[in-house]
Amino acid sequence: ATLDAKDMFFMIPLREEAKPQFAFTWEGTQYTFNQLLLGYKHFPGIAHNASASLLDTVGVPPGVHIYQYVDDILVSGDSKDKVGQVAGAIWNLLTKNGLDIPPSKCQGPGQEDKFLGANWIAGATAVPDNTLLAIDRITAPNNKTELQQRIGTLGYWRKRILGLLVIAYPLYDLL
Repeated sequence: ATLDAKDMFFMIPLREEAKPQFAFTWEGTQYTFNQLLLGYKHFPGIAHNASASLLDTVGVPPGVHIYQYVDDILVSGDSKDKVGQVAGAIWNLLTKNGLDIPPSKCQGPGQEDKFLGANWIAGATAVPDNTLLAIDRITAPNNKTELQQRIGTLGYWRKRILGLLVIAYPLYDLL
């Protein structure tokens, strides 16, 4: 099962002692933010830790695992019922703490879930078909910048495309 918190980045409150660091003046009036700013350097880590702290309070039965990346959560296990119960408990916990979890961004327990752009099938990951088609349509680069973009795109999938590093290695000599 997967859950995705909507706009979690805008839901993390600032501690009172940190608010002066996020103050600004506009037309003679001083303002301060109440939530952490998206552009803040350490924001992803802070958001991840805030979510992880909440998830640590969820009772997880044996055979069920929670994987989390910032606001994306995957619950897996050997029993659909247990996975569903844990996913429900997480949904209740997050909504009780003010996070919006749209049903359209959730998937119930099943053999296949989409999480962080990859298909998770019975505990293994697979590159989605539409991504494979997009990779297949990548055109030859015309300059160094385009080559860097192509290598960056492929780099995200390097762990899931067998032999990609061997195939792409000659491209690094062109940089």
